[in-house]
Amino acid sequence: MLQSIRDRMGIGLAISVLVLLVVPFVISSLYGYVSGGGGPQTVAEVNGEEISRSQLDQAFQQRQAELRRMLGDQFDPALFDNDQLRRETLQQLIDRQVLLGYVRANGLRVSDKDVADAVRSQEIFQVDGAFSADRYRRVLQQNGLTPERYEGQLRQDLALSLLQRSLRASSFTPDPALDRVIALQRQRRELRWVTLSLDRYRDRVSVTEADLEAHYEANPDRYRQPEQVQLRYVALDPAVLAESISVDEQAVNDRYAERQAQVQAESSRAIRHVLVAVDPEADAAAVEAAREAAMAARERILAGESFAQVAEAVSDDTGSAANGGSLGVLERTDVVDGFAEAAWALDPGEISEPVRTQFGFHIIEVTDIQAAELAPLAERRDSIRDEIARERAERQVFELGNELETLAFENPQRLTPAAEALGVEVKQSGWIPREGTEEGIGAQSAVLEAAFSEGVLERRENSDLLELSQGRYAVIRVEDYKPAALQPLEQVRDSVRAAVVEEKAEAQARADAQRIREALSAGRSMQAAADEVEAASVNGPRWSRRNDRELPAGVREAGFRLAADAAGQGVSRMARTADGWAVVTVEAVENGDPQSLSAEQREQLRRSLNDLDGQVSMRAVRAALREAAEVRVYEDNI
Repeated sequence: MLQSIRDRMGIGLAISVLVLLVVPFVISSLYGYVSGGGGPQTVAEVNGEEISRSQLDQAFQQRQAELRRMLGDQFDPALFDNDQLRRETLQQLIDRQVLLGYVRANGLRVSDKDVADAVRSQEIFQVDGAFSADRYRRVLQQNGLTPERYEGQLRQDLALSLLQRSLRASSFTPDPALDRVIALQRQRRELRWVTLSLDRYRDRVSVTEADLEAHYEANPDRYRQPEQVQLRYVALDPAVLAESISVDEQAVNDRYAERQAQVQAESSRAIRHVLVAVDPEADAAAVEAAREAAMAARERILAGESFAQVAEAVSDDTGSAANGGSLGVLERTDVVDGFAEAAWALDPGEISEPVRTQFGFHIIEVTDIQAAELAPLAERRDSIRDEIARERAERQVFELGNELETLAFENPQRLTPAAEALGVEVKQSGWIPREGTEEGIGAQSAVLEAAFSEGVLERRENSDLLELSQGRYAVIRVEDYKPAALQPLEQVRDSVRAAVVEEKAEAQARADAQRIREALSAGRSMQAAADEVEAASVNGPRWSRRNDRELPAGVREAGFRLAADAAGQGVSRMARTADGWAVVTVEAVENGDPQSLSAEQREQLRRSLNDLDGQVSMRAVRAALREAAEVRVYEDNI
């Protein structure tokens, strides 16, 4: 089957496809297969197998891209240690290579059919829900990877996945162990606790000048003013440019007409169908037989037999067949693409040709079109005009950006020539710390990264063209710079005093919590122990489960960390809470009832425990293999 794919497909594979096929517990090194020319240096050897610098570079770039996708606008390169991130990526590549060696040594193999099935299952290779040879060929030809390389890498990923599944399959949680887990998981505990809120201590704390000076000297980093820059910059903002763009009435009318056509195309439709089911993996004879059966049903309808009667007699969709084939009123997104494309091309009363989807062949009729309401042009005119102006402004900003970048490069020490040529002003920022500001240009991660770079900060050159949020662009240069410096005590006195008050309140509350705990250990009641501490407040007793969010998190955690046999014995535990300290005791324990779960719930929990055990086993295997492996890292090449 693989050879038949190769014979029809050509070469190469999109990087995005390879990312889809990566094994979840390792970082893919698929990027290392991208042809880039030159001989990459070796960054590591694992049992004689090399990991190239190119592989590390590409895996590192992938890791950064994943962080950007996860964090979105909150992604700030300055928050990440790139050297550390790069080394972590290398360690993951080494782990992958170690596992691949183990897979080979133990004969874990993936068949050609499994690889071919994995190729065919990827949506990027599919058209209308089915694998497309043309689609696969185009993707391959665009990206320069041979099928052999892709299939070899895919085979490795599938083999690693097989190893993980094998370890999970070898894990089994017996009923007694499952019962113990349920008993603990659903356990209830009756808790009693004393709270010591810092609010009760802060007003009673006395602070001397010596206290302030000692704290200030012991914590210089807390009062160090971060390095800051002051910028001059030229910005291109489509929102500003749009205000000066005029849009004629014809453009507004044309856009409204487009919207009307779009609304019509997206209108909901009352649809009925006849389905002749056929398995997606059926052979050619079975597919042809199903198509002929669908065509015969269509001919009966065209010959005058009612659609409802034919659907009831023929359709394999038993749910709709009993209702004359009716599927009700549907939006386009309610059905699979192939079905939608055919149905939304029909006029009411028109009968489709047989339409193939993964479910089989459909004969489709649209019985009604329910077009959505579009507000009158008079009501939409201003918003449409603004929309067109914004689009034109965005195009102009893109074009002007190229000019701005060229002028800024040609005049690296000045922004005025670029500003004058583009008809914009050079703006001045306030002081911007390295961690950025909450708003303004200092809130843009691209600006911060550039502003503190060597060329812009040290050589005071214009930056490259920077892409900002909301379609804006800018070029910046550093006007002034303040290095990090310790602020004088007088300047930060209020902050220092607040910190000292907090420290003293914290220490006093903790000391009182310890006194109460010692009293409980001596056999005194919680109420009696708390009465001797002015700031103490007794709570409970109250029944709680492990995930009871109504109790303070620290109290709940401490209560369930105490030994179950300590209930009623005066044994206590101190806990840090959001606003102070607490001392917690367990009054009673009630285990969960294993029989309270249904058979289905028990099996679901068993599967979860088996999966967890499999993951632990996988980590253990990886650690053992890594310890036994001959790994050499070439530090100078990283």
